[in-house]
Amino acid sequence: MNRFAKIYDLTEGGVWRTMLFYAAPIFFGTLFQSFYTTADAVIVGRFGGKEALAAIESVFTLTRLPVNFFMGIAAGATVLLSRYYGAKKFRDVSDASHAAIWFALVGGTALAILGCAVSPYAIRAVRVPVEISGEAQRYLLIYYAGMAATLVFNVGAGILRSLGNSRQPFVYLAAANFLNVGLDLVFVAGLRLGVVGAALATAISQVFCSCAVMRALMRSDLPCRIALNRLRFDRARLAEIFRLGLPIGVQSALNPISNTVIQTGINAFGVNSIAAWAVCGKLDFLVWSISDAFATAVSTFVAQNIGAKKFGRVKSSIAAGLSMSVIPVAAIGAILYRWGAPLASALVRDQDVIELTALILRFIAPFYAVFVFCDVLPGAIRGMGDTLRPMFVSLFGICLFRVLWILAALPLRPTLLTALACYPLSWALTALVYAGLLGFGIRMKKPGWESDSARF
Repeated sequence: MNRFAKIYDLTEGGVWRTMLFYAAPIFFGTLFQSFYTTADAVIVGRFGGKEALAAIESVFTLTRLPVNFFMGIAAGATVLLSRYYGAKKFRDVSDASHAAIWFALVGGTALAILGCAVSPYAIRAVRVPVEISGEAQRYLLIYYAGMAATLVFNVGAGILRSLGNSRQPFVYLAAANFLNVGLDLVFVAGLRLGVVGAALATAISQVFCSCAVMRALMRSDLPCRIALNRLRFDRARLAEIFRLGLPIGVQSALNPISNTVIQTGINAFGVNSIAAWAVCGKLDFLVWSISDAFATAVSTFVAQNIGAKKFGRVKSSIAAGLSMSVIPVAAIGAILYRWGAPLASALVRDQDVIELTALILRFIAPFYAVFVFCDVLPGAIRGMGDTLRPMFVSLFGICLFRVLWILAALPLRPTLLTALACYPLSWALTALVYAGLLGFGIRMKKPGWESDSARF
């Protein structure tokens, strides 16, 4: 067996140590993605010109929405498989794995055809400027053509993570990111293919990822091993995957809409405000990376241990995930609060933008630790098999609340900080609701789980 293929049984061993080892590759994978995005933008902007960079950025939402949606479906498959694996229902693990891969292949192909067909209308809907619409169209066509590979990787990575293996997806993702940057240099910098070169680099790296994860699944001697002749439509398994994954997918796809409304409110305060908010996004990316990694870890831990009926480890894993994410996030928030101006000066030279960035960080940074509860607690609830209520909490407590805040509260006191206040307020509101849901879910579980003590 490949040395990266070690599977961690999350129902055994010390909770804190195992969770840290499980979450670390997910965190570093997110970092690699961030570094790749930056490198990609630099290469395209430097060698393809501002038009090429603008063409790609203008359709960013159109590329992310379907990916976010199907990553939500993959998250549902991960919860289901984790539950089966924890319960040692290995036949169910195998059947659900085959159904998930079948869906990724068929759904990805259908999405590729649909995306290519509607891309001209989508470009007009988001009002891409005429001078770059042709480049944007070519980028979308190539990007959507590789959608099946993107979905296969995300679903395959979810299968591996559900069995406790977060390292292999990280290795493949890191290799693909390096490949993508290298191909950018060849196609964009060397051959001067511009937007087409950037799209080809992305598509090829996604094919590499999907082939790598499929090879791992086909060669594995674990219950998730994939045999191509067993890929088929499985109504029962797919219905369960969609029951769990569809709410997550809907939530992931709709969240950008509320952020677009907030960005519109920020845009009204001028270029300095837009630039300062953008700089904040470059400085606080570690907050979201840490929180997302432990949210995924807690969800998988909870699902496996509920499947194994080790309910004491469920509570221990939630406590461990919260502690290991809140502490570093609070430390990052303190650093940004104290040294926001010097850090901003490393990215921009305009003194007004630097001062405004520091003001925003002093306002937002103390609440980053609150956001962790909005990420980790719903992860735990999803691990318990409830994905519908977290979706409604996020849609109303985050999306709808923020939109109403911008539409109703901002006109009463039209300042930048008023616009941004919707973030900490929505975090606090949803964190309280999630805590209540989680407590209710724990009380509804079988009595006696207090007797199952976790080893630390």
